[in-house]
Amino acid sequence: MSDQLTEVKSVFHKRFAHLSSAITNRLWLNAHTNYDCDVLLTFPARIDDNVIVWYLEKFLQLEPDIRISIKYHFTTGVYGFYLTFTYERILKGADALQLEKPIKQEFGGGYQIFLFDELELYQGVENEDQFFSTQERQSIVLHLLYSMRMNENQILNGTKFKIDQSLIQRGLEKNFIRQIIPLHNKEQLNRLRDTWVWPKNVFKPQPIEDIRQYFGVKIALYFCWLSFYTKALCLPAAYGVYIWYHTGQSQELDDKLFVINSFLNIIWATGFLIFWRRRQAELAHEWNTLDMEQLEETRPTYQGELRRSPVNDKYEPYYPLWKRLLFRCLVTIPLLIINLVLVSICIVLIIRFQSWIDRQLKAGRLPSLMSLTELFPKILLALVTTIFDDVYKRVCRWLTDKENYREQRAHDNQMIAKMFACACVNSYLGVFYIAFFTHKYIRLSDQLITIFVIKQFWDHIKEAIIPYIVSNTRLSVLIQLSKKEHARYNERNELNNELKRILDQWNTSKQTKIIAFNPRDSLPSFETLSLSQAEIECLQPKWPDLYEDSLELVIQFGYIIFLSALFPLAAFFSLLNNILEIRTDAFKLCMIYQRPFSQRVKDIGHWQKIMEYMIIAAIIINCIFCSIRGVFRRLLPGLPFAAEIFLLVCIEHLLVLFCKTIRSSIENVPYWVRVEKAKMEYRRREALKKLECNALHNQSHVNEE
Repeated sequence: MSDQLTEVKSVFHKRFAHLSSAITNRLWLNAHTNYDCDVLLTFPARIDDNVIVWYLEKFLQLEPDIRISIKYHFTTGVYGFYLTFTYERILKGADALQLEKPIKQEFGGGYQIFLFDELELYQGVENEDQFFSTQERQSIVLHLLYSMRMNENQILNGTKFKIDQSLIQRGLEKNFIRQIIPLHNKEQLNRLRDTWVWPKNVFKPQPIEDIRQYFGVKIALYFCWLSFYTKALCLPAAYGVYIWYHTGQSQELDDKLFVINSFLNIIWATGFLIFWRRRQAELAHEWNTLDMEQLEETRPTYQGELRRSPVNDKYEPYYPLWKRLLFRCLVTIPLLIINLVLVSICIVLIIRFQSWIDRQLKAGRLPSLMSLTELFPKILLALVTTIFDDVYKRVCRWLTDKENYREQRAHDNQMIAKMFACACVNSYLGVFYIAFFTHKYIRLSDQLITIFVIKQFWDHIKEAIIPYIVSNTRLSVLIQLSKKEHARYNERNELNNELKRILDQWNTSKQTKIIAFNPRDSLPSFETLSLSQAEIECLQPKWPDLYEDSLELVIQFGYIIFLSALFPLAAFFSLLNNILEIRTDAFKLCMIYQRPFSQRVKDIGHWQKIMEYMIIAAIIINCIFCSIRGVFRRLLPGLPFAAEIFLLVCIEHLLVLFCKTIRSSIENVPYWVRVEKAKMEYRRREALKKLECNALHNQSHVNEE
């Protein structure tokens, strides 16, 4: 019997090990790759062979310094171009992108915008492997790819390519190209997982510098913001727990604690934004983005009629302003209004349903079922708002894409405005309706507990666990179905031979093999086929940017400053949620999604302004709560109603003036940052004077000789 159990256990262990290796994203860490490349370009599975050949010929013709490897992906049946450029070409691309790189000490030190014509100024430029980080190289390669423009008019499968038109942008627009993704670095990502993602690191500082080096400034700044906000929550969480503990002892004490809590929340929020803005400036200084100039390049998905640009005299898409305004008036605004009205109706109906349930339970007409009957409408409201949350995010993305903005900054601003407007109604309408119209504060507390516990717990499952299971299940299925693609690949011998012929001819003409088409990798036998890292990354979902993650923090910030006077534990539950949120977002980046291209920013953008306006709204809302709850009438008996309103308006104006005065009196950039900038500028000028003197001295010696 013991031997049988041992055998069953052994079989089960083998099956379980096989299953876990098939459905985990850690599989790619053991996957095989031998491509010295930066980005991967893939074509659709059913694309015509002549399209692949045409793009290969164009790449070689337009960019002689390009390096290409080609592989057929058996899991999806697509061809992949593994792309990079020579080091010299990447240096020129860094010049075009205006990246800032370190200067040698003899030239003043510090950082300066990279100039290809002044290579001798830069520290470590001789080291090809270390001078640029992987995310910098990928951004440069992406820029070079989008800079490849047609040198003649051509027609491909009925699609016209005009002179000076972007080859990549046109291909993405017409679905000739499926996607362009930056590839992960195994060693660096594995280190991030060990030091950042796993639960053992929950109470350890985040490796912000490693995050910046790997994912770029924008993502690193978001995690700094999240971490700074989480630490700042310790203060309102502490006094919130204290106030909650002493609430209910007497009406007079409750009124005093209500006023104190409201005032402390406003002061805390104002101080948080001030100190974050200063911390943000420090980070921007350390990362050399404080004085950066935003390069407004055309977005890859921007569409329009081709016209010659008055700036560079090249063909670029042009979309007239009147079309965008017409779309916003006839489609965007009505659709958003319909969405908001529908959300409002559903929320009010559920709250009314809750009132009906309460009346029926009080009359004994409905069974309690261990309080499940009473909790059902609350859970229903949380689920409905979660569903609408997903719906309006999709609607906002679709509307913003259809409005077709040229610059990424304008696109982001419009996306943020739409998402925040919808989120305010979806998140705050229910609780404000209960607070302002029903005045049932016990129900409000129950509803907020539902939001902070059930809804936030569900958000973590929805954002991390479900995509993880779906992504890896899809991967395991495709691996099993990859056998069918082997037969299809054998049917494309003509295409494979043509690609090899083009590459061989190019390599021969260049007299050096800078382009690789490895027969072992491109023509693998099925028996020895090993899944490559790049194939797995192609199957992962695309990173959705930081809109939703930033929106969650801002909405949570609103709950604290709007409603924590009514629900003092709001900051405490937010603190617990954010400790988990940091690791959840890290898990998504390192385990679920494709690696995003890096972006250089100097601040968190419009979210800062939104939170500043929310503080002003919080002052007004808390004053209204004081009037509705009769706080001042109880604290100041005999106070006429008109005098109470006048007093509240005066307090509101004084608090707004106080917050604005504090915010304007404190410098956004810390003193030491301004001093360091001045020192750096001084050293550069002195180094320049010294170089000029040496040059004049050498010139005088030459003239004397």
